[in-house]
Amino acid sequence: MQSTTPVTATDRTEETRACPLCGHELAANDVYVHLQVSHRKSAISDALLRATADGVDHPAVVER
Repeated sequence: MQSTTPVTATDRTEETRACPLCGHELAANDVYVHLQVSHRKSAISDALLRATADGVDHPAVVER
């Protein structure tokens, strides 16, 4: 009998992205969830994801 081990984040070969707020590296699909759970700022999370989706640094997003 062969054991079935679930795929973990470290076993995935997905593209990773950094969280725009803290720089934590995550699978691209997990960034939104991380922002919601870790930072709890849904409006800011939506704006940051839209602003950084094109890969261009936007001064309003980068500056604090």
